[in-house]
Amino acid sequence: MTCLCLPPVPSSVGAARRWADPLLPSAVRESAVLVLSELVTNAVRADAAVRDPADIEVEIAVDPAGRHVALAVTDSSDLPLPEAPTAVAADEDSGRGLLLLHALAHDHGWTRRGCGAGKCVWALFRCPAPVVRWGTETLESSHA
Repeated sequence: MTCLCLPPVPSSVGAARRWADPLLPSAVRESAVLVLSELVTNAVRADAAVRDPADIEVEIAVDPAGRHVALAVTDSSDLPLPEAPTAVAADEDSGRGLLLLHALAHDHGWTRRGCGAGKCVWALFRCPAPVVRWGTETLESSHA
């Protein structure tokens, strides 16, 4: 697991993307970086709403076999994660983050922080099973 603490400012979204990109398996990199961007954006907004300058904590865990990736972003707000909207008007500038989280992550949720105020929003990604090549045959691994 690797962690990063960022100030609750808009430029932290790009910093989180640049930090995470080389740490993620290529099979889920694009989706995971997009979801991480949305989670950090929401955390920046949540901290601003409660006027808490505490750092946002970002964690990435890749299992040793490279089959699962977990992202977690902790902010200072006690407000629960809202339900994802079913649709967002095309002319809206925001509001798609939870839709993307729901569409791209294999599982996701949130929990209150164990110490003090705040919450942790997490997302789980499953990497596709590796392809094993033997001679001219291609076999999918059975460990999905």
